Amino acid sequence: MGSERSAAGRAAWGVGGVALIVLGGVLIWIIQTGGFGQLAEDLSPMGSLAVRSVTFVLIGGGAWCLVRAGKQRA
Repeated sequence: MGSERSAAGRAAWGVGGVALIVLGGVLIWIIQTGGFGQLAEDLSPMGSLAVRSVTFVLIGGGAWCLVRAGKQRA
């Protein structure tokens, strides 16, 4: 059946998840504060979609890692 996940493994998943969510938050902050400068105004619709997709992947991946960190079994 399933084996127990070690505390170190769960901590690694948790730290990774928090790091991904923080990176996603930083990306949102940079976009919202105009950190891209002129680049934000020049982004095509596809460029804007790419930035939003990366943000979604970072935050979604971080949440997934946190869920894995909370599981007892592998």
